[in-house]
Amino acid sequence: MHETTRAHFEQFWEKKDEIKARTLLKKITLSLAIDLFMSVEEGPKFHALAHDMNTYLAGYFALPLDFLGTTYHKATLAREKMLHTLDITIRQKRKASDSILQIFLLFCINFSLFPKNLITFTICCLE
Repeated sequence: MHETTRAHFEQFWEKKDEIKARTLLKKITLSLAIDLFMSVEEGPKFHALAHDMNTYLAGYFALPLDFLGTTYHKATLAREKMLHTLDITIRQKRKASDSILQIFLLFCINFSLFPKNLITFTICCLE
């Protein structure tokens, strides 16, 4: 979080004659939210999420007319895209944490830290 904030201030605020505070505050808030909640570093995935979030926010204040081409319709599509990306990210993180847990449990078996039947049951539940 500190790195994200520092990089943002160095890039957009320092040594600038004029700044657009509202736009930059929106950008830093979105950057921190994506970094904190999804652990997504700046890159193509981050920029896609930021674009979808801005589209969603534009449609949030629009008239709820769900016709092709309206701001509201674009916002609903952006929301679905964000939810899909969030779902994929959560599944990837869950897989990574499960594999780390399995490695830890196998380590416990090798060094007889816990009863083998309890660890075997836990590993079977994770798969």
